[in-house]
Amino acid sequence: MLREVKVGLDDSKGGRPGTLYGLSHRIWLLIIGIVGLFTLSRFMFPSSDPMSSPYSSSGGLLKPSDYLNASATDPAPFDFCPVFGPGDHIAEKRGQWGLLKSRLHVGSGARIQRVVQKAMAGLPVSISVLGGSVSACHGAGDDPVSPRCYPAKFFDWWNSIFPHPASELTNGAARRTDSAYFAYCSMHHLPDQTDLVILEFDASDPNDPEWLTHFELLVRSILVRPDQPAVIILGHFSPQIQAQNGFAGPELLHTVVAQFYDVPHISAKGLLYQDYLSDPEQARSAFFTDPVLANPAGHELIADVIISYMQSQICAGWAATMGHAFDVPYMGGPSIESSNDQAVLGSGGLKEESSISSGSESKEELEAEGGGLAAKLRAIKVPQAMLSDRPSDILKFREVEPFCVSANDLINPLPPSHFFGSGWFAYHPSKGAAQEEKHYWYAELAGSKFRVPISLKAGQVAIYYLQNPEDRPLGRAACWVDDNYAGAVELSGIADVHDTTTTLTIIDSNVAAGPHYVECNLLGKEGEKTAPFKMLGM
Repeated sequence: MLREVKVGLDDSKGGRPGTLYGLSHRIWLLIIGIVGLFTLSRFMFPSSDPMSSPYSSSGGLLKPSDYLNASATDPAPFDFCPVFGPGDHIAEKRGQWGLLKSRLHVGSGARIQRVVQKAMAGLPVSISVLGGSVSACHGAGDDPVSPRCYPAKFFDWWNSIFPHPASELTNGAARRTDSAYFAYCSMHHLPDQTDLVILEFDASDPNDPEWLTHFELLVRSILVRPDQPAVIILGHFSPQIQAQNGFAGPELLHTVVAQFYDVPHISAKGLLYQDYLSDPEQARSAFFTDPVLANPAGHELIADVIISYMQSQICAGWAATMGHAFDVPYMGGPSIESSNDQAVLGSGGLKEESSISSGSESKEELEAEGGGLAAKLRAIKVPQAMLSDRPSDILKFREVEPFCVSANDLINPLPPSHFFGSGWFAYHPSKGAAQEEKHYWYAELAGSKFRVPISLKAGQVAIYYLQNPEDRPLGRAACWVDDNYAGAVELSGIADVHDTTTTLTIIDSNVAAGPHYVECNLLGKEGEKTAPFKMLGM
C-alpha cells in the first residue's frame, strides 16, 4: 500500500505546537525584555563623549531652572522672606519706599549678623534699650515695658520669630535724659551681659556739635564692652525738632557716628517727614501725643521701622548661611561656652547662658570658618581713634572706660560719710512723685564743699546737673579735679531754657589714668543761703 509523505510542510512555523521558528514563547519574551531594557538604558544614561564641552547639551530633556527664586528649592523658614515680598506685611502696611528711606545708614551689618546667627542657633538673646522720654514710654503707657510702647512691641515680635524662655528685654531709658548722661553712666542702666543695644536719642539730644562728642562716647563705650554687643541707633521723628532745625536735625550728627563705627541708623523720619510737611495736623493727631512724644500709633510705627530692618537682616543672614546670597558677611555660628555655669537658676527659672565665642577658638579654626572669620572679626573691631582724632593723636590714644558716680544709683549710693558736715545733701523723690523728678545732690549754703572719689581711664571729667529758666533760678558751683583749683570750672544753674533741663559740662581733660577726686564748691557769700545747685552725677 502506497502512502503520500509530505516533507518539511507543517501548519506551525516552529515545527511543533507552541513554538516560533523553533523557539518557545517564553524564550522570545525573554529576548524582547532584554532588548527593551537595553534600549531604555541608552535613553536614560547616554554615553558621554570625552571630546564634548562640559556646557553642551546631554541629549536628554532640558528643564528651565528658576535661579531667581531660591526658595523654590530651599525655602526660608520665615514668612517675611524675601523682604518686600508677598509675605512682608509691614512693607504692605508702610510701603517699600518709606521703609527704605528709614534706613539712614546700614553699614556692613556684621555685628547684627552675629546676633542673628545666635538666634538662628536657638540660643537666647538679651536686648537692651537706652533713650529718653520716648523710649521710657511717656505718653504711651508711662511704663518702660508697656505693651503699647515700641520696646515691648519689638521684643514680642522677636520672641515670635526666635522664641526662647531665657531671652530678655531691659529698658534702661530715663525721661528727659539725653545721650550726655548715658555716655558716662550707661553701665547703671544696662545688664552685665547683653547682645543688642538700641539707642534712641534723635529726639532727645540738642542739635549741638558738643553732643556729637557725647553720643560718640556712648556708642564707643558700649561697643568696647567685654560682651561686645551690637548697636542699633533708632530715631524718633519729632515735630518740635523739625520746627527748630528743619530737615537737618541732631540725627545727622548721629549718622556721622554710625558711619564711623559701622553701626546701623534707622529712623521713623524717612516714613513721616514728607507726610508731615504735606499735612502737619493730620500727622500730629495720628502719631503724636504732643510736639515731642509719640502716641501708641507712633510707637507702632517706630516698632515697624526697626522690625522691618531686622527682617531684612534675618533674610540676608539666612541666604548667606545657606550660600544663596552674599549681601551680608557670614560671621560664623555661635558656640556655647563650655563651663559649669551654663545653666543658672534665676528668678525666672532655669536660664541658659551662652555667647558668641570670640576667643575660645584657635587662630586656625577662625581662619577656616566662613572664609576667614578672623579677618571678619578684625573688620568689626572698634577703630583705635575717636572721630576728631588726627594720625598724630593715635600714638597717645587711651581707650574709653566710663566711670560714673550718679545720684540715681540706688544700689551703690555714695556713703553718708561723704555728706557729713559738707553742707551737701541727697534728694530722692518720694514714691508717688511725678516721674519727671530726679535724684540729685544739692547744697544751699554758700561755701559748702563736696568731694567725690572717681576713677579715670581716658582722662575726661564731666559734671551732669540741672538748669532752670531765669524766673526759677538755681545756684552756681565751681568744680575741679584733685588740687587743680586754678583750673576750676564754674557751673551755672540758670540757662535760656523753657523748663528744668539737664546738661553736662566737661571740667577737665587729659587727666592721668587712675584714682582721683572731684571737688565742688557752692558759690556765693560765705555762710549765706543761696539758690540750690542740683547735681545729678559726675
